[in-house]
Amino acid sequence: MNAVEAVKLPEKVMKAIVAHAREGKPEEVCGIVRGRRLTAFEAVRGQNIANDRIENYEVDPQTLLLQFAFEDAGDEMMAIYHSHPVSVAYPSATDAWNAHYPECIYLICSLEFDDAPVLRAFRMTPHWIDLDLAQLRRELPFREVRPNLHAYFQPGDRPAPAILAPLLDLITPPFYIDFYTDAAGEIVDSRVVSIVEHPIEVIQEEVIS
Repeated sequence: MNAVEAVKLPEKVMKAIVAHAREGKPEEVCGIVRGRRLTAFEAVRGQNIANDRIENYEVDPQTLLLQFAFEDAGDEMMAIYHSHPVSVAYPSATDAWNAHYPECIYLICSLEFDDAPVLRAFRMTPHWIDLDLAQLRRELPFREVRPNLHAYFQPGDRPAPAILAPLLDLITPPFYIDFYTDAAGEIVDSRVVSIVEHPIEVIQEEVIS
């Protein structure tokens, strides 16, 4: 198995994300990161416009539109960041459902312990696969993680149930199976979201060329 390449994060960018997370607690904060490929240059604060900002985030459109200005300058929106004020720095089922930019890294800052912030980096890739969700729903312990959003998480370090054998031929755990239901409980949308963690290399340079 090939080693996963590290995200290069200047110390000033890491500190800016942690500071934003601390200022916003108990709500989740969010923003974007300017850079190139896996090298970050600058953290740009956004506004969290989610309805429930305690347990969810949505970056405001004005901030997301900055990606086009980045591209005009030869850079890109290489990452999206948000905070977990009281939980671990790992993607939640909601994070997976909202991972609309598979080309980006997702940085998560945990303030579960105020004096020991944790920042981790992930690639989250949605897959639209034809699954027998009715059967999966009967046999797997899906949880309703927020109204009408149901999720099952398959860790990478535990055996998968036999019913997932066909899926394992396509996707390597860890992954979420998420589905959304309407008011009548019928499934109206679904996806499998694979998760790959990237190590973070903190660097001291003020300017990266």
